[in-house]
Amino acid sequence: MKPTDEVLAERRARVAKRWELTDEVVVVRAGEPAGWSGTDQHFAFLPHPDVAYLTAVGSPGTTLAFDAAAGEWELFGPRFTPERLVWEQPPTPVGRPLDELEAWLSQRGDRTVIELGAGATMPEALPSPAEADGEETENPANAALRLAAAIALERMTKDDAELDDIRSAAAASTAGFEWVYQHAAPGMTEREIQVGMEAQFYAAGAPRVAYDSIVASGPHGAYLHYVYAGDDPLRPATRAVEAGDLLLIDAGAQFGGYASDVTRTMVVGADPTDEQEFLWKLVLSAQQQTIDMCRPGTVWREVHLAAARILGAGLVEMGLLRGDPAELVTQGALALFFPHGLGHLLGLSVHDITSVPYSREPSDDPLLSRLGPNRVLEPGMVTTVEPGIYFIDALLGDPARREKFAESVVWDRVDELRGFGGIRIEDDVLVTDGDPEVLTVAIDKPMRIG
Repeated sequence: MKPTDEVLAERRARVAKRWELTDEVVVVRAGEPAGWSGTDQHFAFLPHPDVAYLTAVGSPGTTLAFDAAAGEWELFGPRFTPERLVWEQPPTPVGRPLDELEAWLSQRGDRTVIELGAGATMPEALPSPAEADGEETENPANAALRLAAAIALERMTKDDAELDDIRSAAAASTAGFEWVYQHAAPGMTEREIQVGMEAQFYAAGAPRVAYDSIVASGPHGAYLHYVYAGDDPLRPATRAVEAGDLLLIDAGAQFGGYASDVTRTMVVGADPTDEQEFLWKLVLSAQQQTIDMCRPGTVWREVHLAAARILGAGLVEMGLLRGDPAELVTQGALALFFPHGLGHLLGLSVHDITSVPYSREPSDDPLLSRLGPNRVLEPGMVTTVEPGIYFIDALLGDPARREKFAESVVWDRVDELRGFGGIRIEDDVLVTDGDPEVLTVAIDKPMRIG
C-alpha cells in the first residue's frame, strides 16, 4: 500500500525532530542509473532507500530538500524533454521540476548545505567526544553521517504502510515457493527451478526480486551466497539436481520497494538420510526457539548466541564436535559450521540499514564479527531469523583451523560429510508488543519434496 501524504508527513516530521537542525539545508538524492562499463546500457535503477522512505517515489533524479530555518520540505522530480520522450516513458511528475533545485538552493544564500542519499560521502564513524573536543562547528561529513543515522533510526521500526508492502512481498514469495514444492524434481537444473519460482513471484504481482535468488543443490549449498552466473557471467554453469540432494533456496519477492527474505532447504526425490534428517530438525528447532525470543527488550546478540548454543549441542550429540556447547561457541569451533549472523533487519533493503554505522560493537569473536547491529529489539522491527549448518570446504579443509580445533572437532567424522552442502531455514519476523509475528508463516517447511 502506498503511504498517504499524511503518513509521509509524519515520517518527515519524526526525522526532522531527530535532526535538531536550526539553519542548515539538507538535500537527499535518489540517484541516477549506473551505466555498464563500455556500453550504452544501464543497470536496473532503485532509488536510495532514504528517499524511498521519505517520498514513496522511485524515479531517478528525485530529490527531497529540507529548509531547517523554515521547517519546510520541498520535493523535486525530473521532467523529460520531447526528445527524450521519443525513447523513454516519462516518470510520474512529482513536486517541482528538478531543474528548479539549484535556484531554490541559491535563494537560501550561503547557509550550510548537507548532502544525503545517493552520492553523499561520509566517514565510517562519528568521532568520539574527545576527538571532537574543541571543534566550533560540526564538519559536513560528520554532519551527513549523523543525519543519515537519524533516518536509519526511524526506518528501523515499520509503520502500517511499510508492513503492508512487506506482507505483499511475502505473499508473492509464497506463490514461488509453492511452485517449487509442486514441481522441483531430480533432473531439473538449479536455473530451471529459479526461473519457475521467480515467474510465480511476478505473476503474484511483485515487480522484481528483492535480491539475486540463491538456488543451490548438493555441495553448492555450502556457499552462503551461491548465485547463478557467479562462476562465469558470460557462460554460467548450472547443476542438475540429483535424487537425495539437499536443495537450499534463499529467495524473496519485492513489493513497493520492500523486501521479503525466505530460505527453505529440502531433500529432493528421496527420503532424507539420517544425517540430513538430524541436521534439518536441529536447524528448525534452533529457528523455532529463537523466533520466540524476538520480543521487545531482548538484545539481538543474545538471540544469536542462543541459536549457536542449540546448534552446538546438536553437533555434539551427532558426534561432530566434542565438549561443552557454550565453550564451543565461545572458542569459535561452532563458527566453522555456523559462520554467519542469525539474521538482519529487513525493509527497503534486504539487509536493511546497513550503509550507516550505528550501535554496532566490533568484535574479533568469529561468531560475532558478522552479527550486524547489536540492537535491543523494539516493536515494529522486522528481522530475519535464519540459523544454518554448513560443511564449507574452505573452512573445514584449512590446515590452520584443523590444528586449532583438533580437540574440539571430530575431524574424521566431519570429513565423511564433506560435500554435504548446507541447511538454512529463514523467516521474516515482526517484533510486536506481544508474541512475535512470522510474516512468512504461510510458506511451508517440507523436509522432502519430489
